Amino acid sequence: MSMNTQPNPSQPTLNHAALTDVSIYSARLVIPVTAPVIVNGSVAVSGRRVIHVGTRNWVRQELSDELAQGAHVREYYWDGILMPGLVNAHTHLQYTGMAAVGKGNYDDFHAWETAFNDIYDDDTVSHDWQHWAKLGARQMVESGTTAAADIVTDAEAAIALTSQHLHGISYWEVMGWNNEDWEHRGLSQLNADLNYLKNEHVNAIGISPHAPYTLDSEPFVDLPSIARMLNMRLHIHLAETPLEASANPPVLSTYSSPEWQNQYWTSYRDLKNQGRRASAIQFMDLLGSLGPDVHIAHGVWANEEDRRILRQRQVYVALCPRSNRITNTGRDAPVREYLEEGNALSIGTDSLSSSPSLDVMDECVALYDLARSQGYQRPDLSHRLIHMATLGGAASMGMHVGMNRIGQLNSGALADLAFFDIPVKSRSPQELEETFDNLVRYGGGTNRATVISGSLVYGQDTLDTEDSIA
Repeated sequence: MSMNTQPNPSQPTLNHAALTDVSIYSARLVIPVTAPVIVNGSVAVSGRRVIHVGTRNWVRQELSDELAQGAHVREYYWDGILMPGLVNAHTHLQYTGMAAVGKGNYDDFHAWETAFNDIYDDDTVSHDWQHWAKLGARQMVESGTTAAADIVTDAEAAIALTSQHLHGISYWEVMGWNNEDWEHRGLSQLNADLNYLKNEHVNAIGISPHAPYTLDSEPFVDLPSIARMLNMRLHIHLAETPLEASANPPVLSTYSSPEWQNQYWTSYRDLKNQGRRASAIQFMDLLGSLGPDVHIAHGVWANEEDRRILRQRQVYVALCPRSNRITNTGRDAPVREYLEEGNALSIGTDSLSSSPSLDVMDECVALYDLARSQGYQRPDLSHRLIHMATLGGAASMGMHVGMNRIGQLNSGALADLAFFDIPVKSRSPQELEETFDNLVRYGGGTNRATVISGSLVYGQDTLDTEDSIA
């Protein structure tokens, strides 16, 4: 049930007595994520925000004053699962039109990269980045996603999230700079790019230093500082490729400050070419590029020390297992170890150039199977995956707290909802657990309606409605 706390006078308040237009979304099972699941539950929404979460009878009782005063209250009913909108913690929506690359078979990551660049760099091929980005954003909405961390490489694609009223951050990708060019032209170019994005009215902008193998050291030192001065978040492709792994035997704990840390390295490639065994995660940590305002994508080649560093720096990892298989990163991410050791996790689909779909629930089943195959036996797996697909994704972008929080259903949060066509069994705790497992294992492609900021943006003809509630 919702607990309404004393409002902060400096923030907008929800005056329930003054409400005149309320939507109640009821379902056989409501998963608030930040509270226990509710059988036969309801979520009451006014304007952009949730005002009550609880059993259907309790929510209707809480709205009794509004009903008595003739408020317009409409109820939508779903005979399935209602939960927060999904959060895609890593994607490139502008590559939606490059799905042919994602359908290929590749001997290694370099082969995939070559196939990608052959199309990306082909001037004879029309690249309608803006159209493709909007198309991808719509696909996400229809799959139940209401927010995303979208990496933007070509500026015209920055409109993706706002085109569908999605929450999230558009991360401007920075790549291909060596130290000398960065010093002379990089900062001015970055300033021009960010100003352009601001003028395009992109809701929220972040910075994505691409990867340790496409940027020298100086950009990786400067970009986090710039982002932090501008109150922007950071998102990095990290530990995705075999190049970024710590050589065997692995580096001992960096608590002991290995000798390689006391030298200046022009780049991560420079370090590896001189025979040092440090991983890309350890190198990024040396440069000060990690922190709680950063989340990374992939995290495939992360050993025990790397995972410790990520926990210590409070860095979320957006896992993209289907993309890792298609691009052939050489191994699967250590999902079992991440879960057992307590790393902060979220889920990303990457783009259609490396993944079969933009549906986060499709990624959940891949992670479920991967965790079990790696030996994860704890009974909480489905619960943790649902958390990763919602609140974890929001936390990756710092959007899990505050008045515009997402990835959760509680009083005052933004009203982002998804409705999944999964049969609900609820006669016993064991049946509820089976329902959770079914949601995670079979939920891909089953979203039937999506609400973003209180507006029903997909599935208008799906939910049963009742205009007059007595």
